[in-house]
Amino acid sequence: MTPVVTALDHVQLPAKNLDEAIGWYSDVLGFRVLTHYGTYAMLRLDPGLDLMLWEAAEYTPMRVTVDGETKPALFLKTERFDDLAARLRASDTQIASIEDLGFARFLKFSDPSDNFLGAIAFAGEPANAG
Repeated sequence: MTPVVTALDHVQLPAKNLDEAIGWYSDVLGFRVLTHYGTYAMLRLDPGLDLMLWEAAEYTPMRVTVDGETKPALFLKTERFDDLAARLRASDTQIASIEDLGFARFLKFSDPSDNFLGAIAFAGEPANAG
């Protein structure tokens, strides 16, 4: 079957404080602001992962629950796992777990709005060995 979609365009997350969220995603993860409209903003992680943040007084943090276990709403791929972990710690980000499952290392954490996120570094990539 021929696909009728070509790619994921963007991901949307709620934010309790948009300016705080923009600062965190920029300073800690390396996103840059594309547009800022007051109550929402579009950020980009080059080469092309777009993230829309929506400020809302009442919101539910994003997370996935499977059989009672909370899982990250999304995973970001990293080739600098240890640097990312250090940045998260330096920014006082809540880290839920760091796991090495052999084929990949996983880092699970929450953003300032308590959205539960993850990062993955696949084994065999030079910066992720060890």
